[in-house]
Amino acid sequence: MPNNIELFNDLKLKDGCMVGYLTLPDSVKVIAELDLEEEDTSDQSDFTELILSAGDWANGLSATTIARLKKDIARELTDAAYGESDYQPSKEDYASLESSLDIVHLCFYPDNVVVMIFEAKKQYPDMKIYCQLDDSYQLEDISVEK
Repeated sequence: MPNNIELFNDLKLKDGCMVGYLTLPDSVKVIAELDLEEEDTSDQSDFTELILSAGDWANGLSATTIARLKKDIARELTDAAYGESDYQPSKEDYASLESSLDIVHLCFYPDNVVVMIFEAKKQYPDMKIYCQLDDSYQLEDISVEK
């Protein structure tokens, strides 16, 4: 297993953040952004601790966990979409969204805050689904934004 710094590819300092790529299980390549949320982060060495903790988190992420997250996200969003109507969502409603969710971006912040960003172009065109996860890969918060 690669060490935590080797998990990230092409890390570069950009606008006060470290940005590069991370390959997830099933060879899914996503943008990885590490943000210290500080004004003066002009040196890559400032990010060492965050890179290490982000790498620990990424090393623990499995295809099974990603599948569970997609199921949880599909349930939350589908239930919210039909919550005020008389329509009862079907298994197909959940499955359709679940299968269309693609991880495109991971954001790592201090204190083990991780935001996983998904796209579901069919159901949410021109929008992103932001999912804040805890350090045990549980969904803490979800929002859909342009």
